[in-house]
Amino acid sequence: ADGLSRSFSTTEPTAEDGSAWTVSEDWEASRGIVQDLLAVNISATEQTILTDSLDTSHLTQRFNNDPFFLDIIQALLDLDLDKTVREKRKARHRAQNFFIAEGKLWRVANTTANRAHSKLECVTREEAQDLAYQEHKENGHWGRDLVKLRLMDKIFCPRLDRIITDAI
Repeated sequence: ADGLSRSFSTTEPTAEDGSAWTVSEDWEASRGIVQDLLAVNISATEQTILTDSLDTSHLTQRFNNDPFFLDIIQALLDLDLDKTVREKRKARHRAQNFFIAEGKLWRVANTTANRAHSKLECVTREEAQDLAYQEHKENGHWGRDLVKLRLMDKIFCPRLDRIITDAI
């Protein structure tokens, strides 16, 4: 230690010299922490949303026949314990743009898309085919491209072109 630190080592501490202080005596010492950032208050509606989103068994049942989405769900929920390391790594890489919220599987929009989207709901091939037929029926016979543009604003499903063609 330096000379200044050792200069008071031989004297007895007193109440006036400040040797009893362990931290800076500031306004926090008298008032306490005014803004506690670690406090979390969850309302009843938020609690039900959280508990509903945690129950994901219906997602695995919904996407049971779709291996693309099933691998993503299993990777997000760490349910792929029986797979090889290579398969897990591939599934985790594929699941980077996906998340589960509100009891649904969502895809985060990527930056390479021409149209701006915040999130898209993932649907099965059967659901996408029903939505494509319904969109074609409601908005007239304007062809595959208009149906595709309208569906791409709401949903995500691999090979949507082929699904739309089969639906109309």
